[in-house]
Amino acid sequence: MLPVTYFDGQTSRRYAVMLELTAGVWRVQADGVDRSVPMAAARLSEKIGNAPRQLHFEDGAYCIILDHLALDSMLHAAGVKPRSIVSGLEGKWRYALASVMLIVLFFGAVYQWGLPWAARAIAERLPASLPAMMDTQTMATLDQYLLEPSSVSLERQQGIISALAVLEPVGNEELPEYQVLFRSGEKIGPNAFAMPGGTILVTDELIQLADASHPNQPQLAMMQVLGVLAHEIGHVRHRHAMRQFLQGTIVGAVVTWYLGDVSSLLVAAPTALLETRYSRAFEFEADAFAVALMKANDLSPTAFADMLNAMEQHYRGQDAGHDETAVPSDPQWLDYFSTHPNTQARIRRLRDLSQDEVRQ
Repeated sequence: MLPVTYFDGQTSRRYAVMLELTAGVWRVQADGVDRSVPMAAARLSEKIGNAPRQLHFEDGAYCIILDHLALDSMLHAAGVKPRSIVSGLEGKWRYALASVMLIVLFFGAVYQWGLPWAARAIAERLPASLPAMMDTQTMATLDQYLLEPSSVSLERQQGIISALAVLEPVGNEELPEYQVLFRSGEKIGPNAFAMPGGTILVTDELIQLADASHPNQPQLAMMQVLGVLAHEIGHVRHRHAMRQFLQGTIVGAVVTWYLGDVSSLLVAAPTALLETRYSRAFEFEADAFAVALMKANDLSPTAFADMLNAMEQHYRGQDAGHDETAVPSDPQWLDYFSTHPNTQARIRRLRDLSQDEVRQ
């Protein structure tokens, strides 16, 4: 017989009892306790290291067993296999290590493929009004802290908007709905940013950089700006901003999707969107969209590549500052405003696409 601690499941009182297993029946005996329970009506917990094991009965009573060796001997004598498959695996370090590796691989797969899939699925099911509200919140934050009214003439702004409006879509696919807003962004520099609701922000500095690159060739300057905007329209088309935002706030997004309460997402939207860094896959997808759109309208992707190069050189110069010994590198602070990672790789890719166009 094995000494164990018994709880009746009705009170907090503990009993020091003797436990016995005979002919497929558990028997618990002590002063004031005498019960017999068939093995089928009881459940013995798995062995996990040196943790106490518990024998649970259907009425809520249970025994706490500390002596593992004595319990194993009792089970063996009764013809019961003392170790389950789980406890056997747990006791072998190779299987334990393999289990840890499988768990790591599982969560890695969830992060790599499951999270993007979930973000896409949720983005397609969120209320249509939510992206527009996020755009409004984000623009309000930007206008308050980072942006100033645009100094670009209304005529020039309308010229850019009109040039975009006459672009023919690729094949039978219609362009997504979008609106272009112009702001002066001295603290940001030359850039453009697509928001979840289709708002595309363009800084005056981007237009000025294009003009400075081609002071006597306004058509080339316009083509460069259109290349950047075509890229941003690609982000809108594939809902990259919303998907990237959701991937960063997936738990809150799931709750919002289920409960229909968008307030929590709207509060977090401005900060989260400003910290957005598109993945390489998203950038290449938007690049491919821009290239296809430019080719469909007899615009060379080279202009887009040239604009990216001019933007990178601008930020490299700012990164180096006045230190002549500084080594320019991709400035990390540029990521603050949806910077495009691996710029040189993208430029080479765009130039390759342009060369393919020439060879064809």
